[in-house]
Amino acid sequence: MDSRSTFVSFLRQPSTLAELQAGDQVFAREEVQPFLAALRQIPSNDQRDATLRDLVPLLPEIDSFHAGMLALLCGILVEHGGTVSNPLVDAIMELMVRQLTQMRDAIRADEKLNPDERFQRFPEASRAQASLPFTLPAVMAMLCRDKEARKAWQRRQDVIQLVGELEDANQVPFFLKRTLTLLDDKKLLVVDQQNRRAFLAHLVGVQDNMFHCFALLQHALLEYAGPGYLDARPTNPLAVRYAQNNNLTQQDYIDAQNIIEERRFVFHYPGGLWVPGDASFSELPVFRGLPFLLIANKDTVSAPQTIWDPTNWYPVLHQELEASIDIVRELRGEEAELWTALASLTKETQ
Repeated sequence: MDSRSTFVSFLRQPSTLAELQAGDQVFAREEVQPFLAALRQIPSNDQRDATLRDLVPLLPEIDSFHAGMLALLCGILVEHGGTVSNPLVDAIMELMVRQLTQMRDAIRADEKLNPDERFQRFPEASRAQASLPFTLPAVMAMLCRDKEARKAWQRRQDVIQLVGELEDANQVPFFLKRTLTLLDDKKLLVVDQQNRRAFLAHLVGVQDNMFHCFALLQHALLEYAGPGYLDARPTNPLAVRYAQNNNLTQQDYIDAQNIIEERRFVFHYPGGLWVPGDASFSELPVFRGLPFLLIANKDTVSAPQTIWDPTNWYPVLHQELEASIDIVRELRGEEAELWTALASLTKETQ
């Protein structure tokens, strides 16, 4: 048989406990190595895409451990230039959901078993847990390259709840839920009541804590409105690039460990209560369908000094995942009714 046929034949066999215990050494098996060598020699992205189309239909047909192995190879093909598209993304994500569901069901059973007993009692959950280190890199390779795929899966609240339950049980890494709750194509209204200016911002790839939003938003505002807007000090270029994940070098990662970021403006709710950095975007008030916050000169509004560690609050989730906040436009005089409505809203919340 050729290397593909040998590999596929291996995948179609039930995985054993010995394979699970071997971890990534399973890729050194004689049934696998020739196919890996063939993948490394694929000369073009078109051929990588053809290989992906050939492999994807196997994912739902084989057990969780072997499917995880195959998912990792699909992720590697994408990392080397293969196209992120459907049915590839959905097949990888459905595999992850299958594996996480199997793991959750075994955890809920709450049985104290040794590895041999667990494999006998929960074979697919055991396979799923052992292969998750193969599946998750593939998931991240897809989602972090494809905003539309992220948005589609962000609508799956059942999946987010499943991931959250397993994160609470220390069964999945934190970055998975962070990726599934990114703020993609979200709009934000930013209002400067003192100067009667308002800005419409567009968010992509922003982690769901306001510290990340502050870091990107204050840079975007100063870029749009000009240096010294509201007497704000300039932003730290490395802090901004870190928040954006913009062409970071290994030295940048090291230097970022020493960054302490701070607010250049006061970000607050109507009525004056300041927005805490650990708040979720979903906690912002909504005005005519738009989440919004108010900004002011931090030297003229009473608010505690706010500083934070970027590497703690919004660590880089994947090298391909960039984050941005852009000012789309400034609301002009023809939208003057905005100020009357906002003034009324402010009074109601005081």
